[in-house]
Amino acid sequence: MKTYQIKVLADRDETTVSDILTDLANKGIIEFSAGAPQQTENKRQEASEDQVQEIIEESELGPYYSEKEAKDILNL
Repeated sequence: MKTYQIKVLADRDETTVSDILTDLANKGIIEFSAGAPQQTENKRQEASEDQVQEIIEESELGPYYSEKEAKDILNL
């Protein structure tokens, strides 16, 4: 069995895609459950431990990131 992740690119097509997947599920071809919609605006990726360590090391050398840049990188 394989698991697929589907991203509907246009909001206007969400219903069509959902209807197709629901129809396939009703026929017993797939199992389908809709996840929560993802927010694409202001979506931030958490910093890795290596990135955090790099920021700390560079900050010890002198101001390299502004407070806003550091908060954005650290998702604060």
